[in-house]
Amino acid sequence: MELTRGRGVCRAVIYSQFMGTKILFATAPLDDAAAMTKFLCAIPNGEELGKVLQNRKAVSSRAYDDETWTARFVASDGQVVKCFAVTDITIDQAEMIAAACIGIPAWDEAGFRDAVAQSLGPTFDPAE
Repeated sequence: MELTRGRGVCRAVIYSQFMGTKILFATAPLDDAAAMTKFLCAIPNGEELGKVLQNRKAVSSRAYDDETWTARFVASDGQVVKCFAVTDITIDQAEMIAAACIGIPAWDEAGFRDAVAQSLGPTFDPAE
């Protein structure tokens, strides 16, 4: 599934039919105010993240929501911001994904999916 948001993109990939885990991907150019507004409104504490991103420096961050069992991984190269949300996982699984993401140089979608598969097991089909 892919939704276009201005010049940004939002995608959802099902990780496991049995677990209900999904990987949601969103991106927006930092210089596109409308795309950034949509991007940040979907993220808890998006206003605070927006302030950090205004510096236009490379940054990466992660957060876990206990109520929804959702981990969010955010990265920006100073030009574009990306957010990967992984639903229906425990905080321990989120930490395993975070550790696997350390080796992802550009935080690309395929690399992130591979990090999730490495962390959560072989049931992930990167072709989905």
